[in-house]
Amino acid sequence: MSISPRDPWTWPIHRCPTAHGELAYVDSGGDGAPVLLVHGLPTAKELWYPVIPRLLDGDPSLRIIAVDLLGYGASAKPSARVHHRQQAAALDALRGHLGLPQLTLVAHDLGASVAIDVMGAYAAGVSRLVLMSPPVYPDFREPAIVKFLRIPGLGQTLLAVGTPLLFTAAMHRGLAHPERLTPRLFRAMVSPYQGLGGKAALRRNLWWGRPSEVFAEYPRTIRRIQTPTLIIQGCADPYIPMAQVARLHRDIIGSSLRLLADGAHFLPIDAPAEVAATLLKFIRADAESEAPESLTA
Repeated sequence: MSISPRDPWTWPIHRCPTAHGELAYVDSGGDGAPVLLVHGLPTAKELWYPVIPRLLDGDPSLRIIAVDLLGYGASAKPSARVHHRQQAAALDALRGHLGLPQLTLVAHDLGASVAIDVMGAYAAGVSRLVLMSPPVYPDFREPAIVKFLRIPGLGQTLLAVGTPLLFTAAMHRGLAHPERLTPRLFRAMVSPYQGLGGKAALRRNLWWGRPSEVFAEYPRTIRRIQTPTLIIQGCADPYIPMAQVARLHRDIIGSSLRLLADGAHFLPIDAPAEVAATLLKFIRADAESEAPESLTA
């Protein structure tokens, strides 16, 4: 397959060593502003593939990097659970590996949780922050399907026999347009969870911890964020309460909020054109002159 500068499906997978295993990532190699795209649970870097061509259509010079978190996709799958702080350290190691003093960090779902740890320890490396569909508060209630799969014995059994079906159910519930989860996207994101090693990795990803514990220090970190920040949320998101999104908008002074009326949780698949347009506007904006957006769709 020949490499197309706009098509991430054709880009080679690169690897970056970190303290807890190799990160797999793709890189457009542009010479413009670097943008790091981070997925959440239970997806992988391919979550962003519908968005990337639209970003490059808007600004071909952008350097777009999409990464698999540790335990996900083509990245290493350590035998022990990887904590969010370790994921954050790995992302900062990737930034250093790429020789980037700063980058725009765009993070979805559990990736947005990891992004809060990045801001707590490595904020100097982030020039702009985008939090999409973000679970970040200690009182966040995990989705019912996650709680169900964490039931000892039952969860392991269900994952052992029905991973594709469970993946489909979780993804479709979080999509306003489930038909946009193409067979190619589905295969790319679920195939790393096949086999004994893949299923064990999925179990570890699902057992990432309890919000009351993992997110305990997040409110303090969030209130200290001074980096220009954009929050993107789907109005039909069944997993992230709008009240928590509004709280995040208030807690990050000067943050902007963009609500997407025709989108649910997995916005890069649901609304790739809108996501790309919103990101391009934010990346291009002068942080000092940009006024925060109101809490409207």
